[in-house]
Amino acid sequence: MWHFKLKYFQISIPKRCLEKKYYSDSVKSTTATVLPTQNAASFGLPEKGQKLETTEHKVFSDIKIQSNTSDIIKTSPFLTSDLPNLKPVTAIIDSRSVPFDDIPGPRTLRLISKFWGTIPVMGTEVAVSIIQSFLSGGKFFGGILSWGGNAKFFKKFFDIYGPVVRLHGPFGSDVVLLSRPEHASAVFQNEGPYPARCCLDSVEKYRSEYRRYRQAGPFLMYGPDWENLRKTIEQSLHKSVTQQCEQIESICEEFIQRICTIRNKQDEMPPNFKNEIYKWCLECLCSVTLNKKLGFLDSSGLSATSDPGRLLDGLTGATEAIRKCEYGFHLWKFMETPAWKLLVKNCDMIDSVLNKHVQRGITSLRDKKDKNVTLENISLLEILLLKEGVVAEDIMTVLLDMFLIGVNATAHTVAFLFYHLARNPRCQIKLYEEVKTSGENLSKENLKNMKYLQACIKESLRLDPPIPILSRLLNNDLVIHHYLIPKGTHILFATHLNTFREEYFEDAQKFKPERWLSNELGGFGNEFQAFASLPFGHGPKACLAKEIVEMEMAVLLVKVFKKFRLEYNYGDIQSSNELLASPTKPLKFRFISRV
Repeated sequence: MWHFKLKYFQISIPKRCLEKKYYSDSVKSTTATVLPTQNAASFGLPEKGQKLETTEHKVFSDIKIQSNTSDIIKTSPFLTSDLPNLKPVTAIIDSRSVPFDDIPGPRTLRLISKFWGTIPVMGTEVAVSIIQSFLSGGKFFGGILSWGGNAKFFKKFFDIYGPVVRLHGPFGSDVVLLSRPEHASAVFQNEGPYPARCCLDSVEKYRSEYRRYRQAGPFLMYGPDWENLRKTIEQSLHKSVTQQCEQIESICEEFIQRICTIRNKQDEMPPNFKNEIYKWCLECLCSVTLNKKLGFLDSSGLSATSDPGRLLDGLTGATEAIRKCEYGFHLWKFMETPAWKLLVKNCDMIDSVLNKHVQRGITSLRDKKDKNVTLENISLLEILLLKEGVVAEDIMTVLLDMFLIGVNATAHTVAFLFYHLARNPRCQIKLYEEVKTSGENLSKENLKNMKYLQACIKESLRLDPPIPILSRLLNNDLVIHHYLIPKGTHILFATHLNTFREEYFEDAQKFKPERWLSNELGGFGNEFQAFASLPFGHGPKACLAKEIVEMEMAVLLVKVFKKFRLEYNYGDIQSSNELLASPTKPLKFRFISRV
């Protein structure tokens, strides 16, 4: 296992990446692809996991859903998901291609990599941790890894070595940093049917080894099993989102009442307002997945022993534990560290609550066996339970991904939407002029027609994406910037850095929603510039729930800005740029009621 730390972002290339082979479809790829498996290497962690009771699909084989699914829309109606239709960029390998060894990069890492191959696994972990300490302390490269975030780290390397940089690792586990949108386009258009990325090793270990789930979840899975599960989830999510707009409206109204309750005499939010956004996200997610509200926004507050209280505590605790586990030296792979114990404790807490609702869903379907089942009277959870080949374990991993990753990403995005609009009164006025004419009942079609609202969402995502760095494991040999990069190489895209470049975005540092209304390409001057801002990722590995997330945020903006005017009177708020990023300062917004 090799690790290399980018201040807040852990690059991890585990052994499992070399353990299983998938072969790409002959039409899409002619090269054998080495991809990760679900089973990570174990270093003697005691077997404490408890396996869920699995319920096979045959239990509900006689239940038929009465619906017409021929009109399922595969693309989101929101601008934030739209990209121009691009043709695949084929890598042409010829005599002008520059060998992989000639890609520039830090000389120190080149020298160190020559010795790493002779160090045993434990020794490698220790050696890498020492190297990381030197890097962060400024012994090499002028202390670039102690800067404020990954964007500056990438910028420093690109300024020194050019648009393509190689970081050397042992056993051929090299990382290549790419800086330009056309590089991202080339990788994404040639990644084959089973894109691969390496991250969240601690979560995978928890699921595959501690809990012994049969699958690691859609965010971590690869190969044909991942493709089948993703298709099932996409279809189910779309069916669910078409019914959820009214329920999301109700939750947003409760959130507004909560704002009125907790603001002080200066109309200002308390320092822990981020937790209130988490509660709103969780309530929306429970509504979408379970078709019920759990009471996160109740005026009486949350009991620590209630299901919503345990979910909130489990989410915040697990998020902190993941950051600790994925940052720096992975000692938890060899022993039960405090960070690992914290992760297990909080994931178990989330597990126990979600398992209760999965079992209730199974019981509910049994009760409906003799009745007509329609999309209007079953939840997303029940839709998934009815899918052939899907068992309770699979649904647990889907729900865990949505709660751990989806809630954090949505809360981060909403926080910065409020921040940027509070800092730009001119944009607030234009947004208010658009939303004030909206009716009481919103729909997907109404939200789609609010162009300035959608532009505000897209501009905020450009400036502060929830995932500032994207990764891929190359499925095929590929020529980028005339360098021949072999398959199996770990690629990192500095997408956040591109969003601040003037060659792609005029006045790139400013919040200007109007830029997304300028032309038919949605604000992009050409098709490659579409890859300069990828807040939800791209391709098959893009965010599964982006349509629901965008709908939730759009409804929230309509409701909030019809009711309030926002102000923020403190210092600049930055994104932490961590894995599972978050704002760096308290969200002490003023929500001033409109007269």
